[in-house]
Amino acid sequence: MVFLIFRTFGLIIISFIVLIIYILHRKKKGKFIKRKAVNEKEKRKYQKWEKIINVMAVVGLLILGIFITVPCCLDIPYLLSDNLVEVTGKVTQGAMSGENSNSERRIHIRDEKTGEEHSLKYWGAGSDLGDKITVRYLPHTKYGYMVE
Repeated sequence: MVFLIFRTFGLIIISFIVLIIYILHRKKKGKFIKRKAVNEKEKRKYQKWEKIINVMAVVGLLILGIFITVPCCLDIPYLLSDNLVEVTGKVTQGAMSGENSNSERRIHIRDEKTGEEHSLKYWGAGSDLGDKITVRYLPHTKYGYMVE
């Protein structure tokens, strides 16, 4: 549970730090290309690439915000109230390579009560197909941990 709190708030903090760094860079009218142009043709080429880099940075920040920051922010109430989605069922798919070593894994579990299949990521050892396990996870980021 503590790992989920650190992971969620850590991703939010990193996202805001990256955003602040970019805003400060733009506010100071900083350039990504530091090399001085030796002629007019090279100057126009550098200006063109600066625009392309700025567009890519904005698109990257939007993707970071939409796919990482917003789901993490939506999961904060679930973390604070300890109201995670809990599923007990059999493993239908999972990352079993290096089964005894801890790593980030994606697993699919078929809920024994509803028959619904849940997919989530977690940090831990692998599980065999057909094992009955209980997991708790955050509904928006689909990240959790194994209880049993």
